[in-house]
Amino acid sequence: MSFPAEKKYLKITLCLNKLDHLTNEEFSEYWRTTHADLALSNKTFTDRCRRYNQHHATPETKEIARSFGNPTLDFDGIAEVWVDDLEAWKEISADQDFLEKILPDEKKFIQHPITVMLGYDYTVVGEKAPR
Repeated sequence: MSFPAEKKYLKITLCLNKLDHLTNEEFSEYWRTTHADLALSNKTFTDRCRRYNQHHATPETKEIARSFGNPTLDFDGIAEVWVDDLEAWKEISADQDFLEKILPDEKKFIQHPITVMLGYDYTVVGEKAPR
């Protein structure tokens, strides 16, 4: 049995920790609104990005995860940016507006360095990514 070809998007996973002086609520609110709006105002980002997800962790969800008894990731959030290929991500990352506005804005709420992972999703349950 063969399966139809599925479009494979490159997924850039950015694991984030908030600045120490921010509460979880302040971090989450800023990231979800101000920073996301700034990203969406960048033409290269909106033209080249296929999906942008934010995963917000709370102290409560982290504690629940720890209660399962497995090792856990201790990040405050994870951003997922889906692009067609590595060239698209390089184009976003090199965009002058991105470098002048979005990158400096990260320093207002995110600790650096950011942990990064690149890979591809294989949908097992749920809707597959559009082609």
